[in-house]
Amino acid sequence: MARKPRSFIDGMPYHIINRGHNRMHCFGSEADKRVFFKMLCSKLETFAIKLHAFVLMSNHYHLLITPEDGAEVPHFMQCLGRKYAAYYNTINQRTGTVWDGKYFASVIESDYYLLACYRYIELNPVRAGLVKTPGGFEWSSFLTNACGKNSTVITPHTTYEALGATSLARLKAYNQLFTQPMSEDELYDIRNALTKNSIKPRPQNRLDRYRRPVDKVVGPVPELCG
Repeated sequence: MARKPRSFIDGMPYHIINRGHNRMHCFGSEADKRVFFKMLCSKLETFAIKLHAFVLMSNHYHLLITPEDGAEVPHFMQCLGRKYAAYYNTINQRTGTVWDGKYFASVIESDYYLLACYRYIELNPVRAGLVKTPGGFEWSSFLTNACGKNSTVITPHTTYEALGATSLARLKAYNQLFTQPMSEDELYDIRNALTKNSIKPRPQNRLDRYRRPVDKVVGPVPELCG
């Protein structure tokens, strides 16, 4: 059966994950991650895509992006994947695919859900047992979003900017979000949305699971997505 074409909406945020083929290590070294990140930065600029958060794990990566032109997202992912695969196969003297058959992507239609995706992405190394805190992992956006490390590639989403009136206030509020553990329901919803390549509008009681941890530490967030 032919795969259904994907459609991406201009100016909407998306959570994307791509895995190594059969979950193999697509990043075998720190050098591999540096090469991939350089390619990522180049392709983001080429396709006018804003990057809000990311993490590079050994066998997969996550991106939180907003495309200026939604139609460019498949081209962006294809070009990035092919360019890195050529490098990886050359350096490892191998042939064949590096990535799984398809990447997964889900559109984000709620600001509270967007903040949950920020946390989900940057807490990946903690859940994997690689570090005790997200700040201990080099290959993610946490040091920029939570600690203010200078970055020429990370663009704050308007929802992130709404966390505070000043840079210091935003950093403080963002750090507070990470004092709240992610619930099993949140983790399930995010993973389920990715595998289905979408997230459907949710009843209010389900949206509340994203709202409660945010309101508890930083107060209400204005709805800016969509």
